[in-house]
Amino acid sequence: MPQSAHIQCVGAGADFVPSFGDLLDTGEPELIREPLRRWLARGDRAGATYVYEAWLKAGGEPELIRESLLAWLAGNAAAEEASFVYSAWLQATGEPALIRESLLQWLAGNAAAEKASFVYSAWLKATGEVELVRDAIGAWFELHGDDPVAGFLYCAWLSAGGEVQAFSERICAWLAAHTNDEGEAHNLYSAWLEHGGEPALVARSLERWLVAHARDEPAGPVCADWLKAGGEPLLIAGPAVRWLAGHAQSERAQFLYKAWLDAGGERELFRTPIERWLSIHRDSIGVSFVCAAWLKAGGEFPFVSESIRGWLAAHATDRSANFLYEEWLKAGGEPNLVRDSLRSWLAAHATDRSTRYVYESWLKAGGEPDLVRDSLRGWLAAHATDLYASFAYKAWLNATGEVEFVRDALGAWLAEHGGVASGVTYVYQAWLEAGGDPELVREPIREWLAANGESPSARYLRRAWVEAGG
Repeated sequence: MPQSAHIQCVGAGADFVPSFGDLLDTGEPELIREPLRRWLARGDRAGATYVYEAWLKAGGEPELIRESLLAWLAGNAAAEEASFVYSAWLQATGEPALIRESLLQWLAGNAAAEKASFVYSAWLKATGEVELVRDAIGAWFELHGDDPVAGFLYCAWLSAGGEVQAFSERICAWLAAHTNDEGEAHNLYSAWLEHGGEPALVARSLERWLVAHARDEPAGPVCADWLKAGGEPLLIAGPAVRWLAGHAQSERAQFLYKAWLDAGGERELFRTPIERWLSIHRDSIGVSFVCAAWLKAGGEFPFVSESIRGWLAAHATDRSANFLYEEWLKAGGEPNLVRDSLRSWLAAHATDRSTRYVYESWLKAGGEPDLVRDSLRGWLAAHATDLYASFAYKAWLNATGEVEFVRDALGAWLAEHGGVASGVTYVYQAWLEAGGDPELVREPIREWLAANGESPSARYLRRAWVEAGG
């Protein structure tokens, strides 16, 4: 602590009078504020980096030191110790623009300094702006890319949207060299996998890392990220089982269960831990995602039916419940199980854009049209010309044959998408097979056939047209 920073805060009769440095070390803004005001009033900036950093890290309001800090940077922007100020300011405020020009001066002389990594990480996390520091980071990696601390900066680069390929070889090499690390390796594996890194490039190092850390808490999320990135389930099957031996009932286990099922992993391997997890976390939002994933993976209905029933009793109108309704119905689940809760859900979300998936699933599963009639009418009034409204039209026509219910909305849709939309022939066929007026679709069909007359779908469309008397 520089001598000038030792401002005495005298209290009547005190045997011990804390210095300014002692107060800064407490990390308590309320104890620091008034001594800091006096320090700022003196205009003596010896020890400024320590004072500014301590105040910001303690959660003190940046406004109090703004003018003083700017004045200090005017003469010290490129000073090596300014890195502490830059890092603290970026972490504590949403104002990176205030230090941008000073930071550029600092980078010119300190780009490869070891402590620069903290500045880069703070900048990337605060701004997501990679271009300002791209070249400087590259220079830093040339000297320090194998250091343990480099793992944090690789993560920050990927999380900020920096291209994977920019430092892919260095990242893979770093992971290969740190397979026994308990620190940043798990975060870097996740960042790599979540931001488009090729799973195969880190497969061997991840396999070795999991041998050492399969039972550690971070291993489960890493395995889930591996699966979500398209990694081969078998590579993490053994480690995942070992992880579940200690974490099967944790809240976070849901992400591994869902990722495993979505990736096509063997259901039987996780059946027992999933069953126990569902029995413990009955009201967790994760229940809906795990059950939906189970159904989507072809799992049998009875295994999750009671969990679904219990979850919907508490969460029937949650926006996220739509995924559970859809997967239950798409998988062939009995509509009766979700009828009452779905009615309540539609009362709250009838016109949400994504509700069309629920309408489609209900109708295709054989649910009674009257349950969704009024809600669907409102949805069509709001979304008649949405490109993917075609699936709602098709589902309604196939389930009910009631052409008048959708005539006006479908006419508006055809005016915008007829003849060009993918899968439009299924809408034409559904309209014609339901007894709809051929004139409504005559011109769109003519346009579509002119462009796609040789496609396999054309034969079925011509047949439907003829059978409808067109």
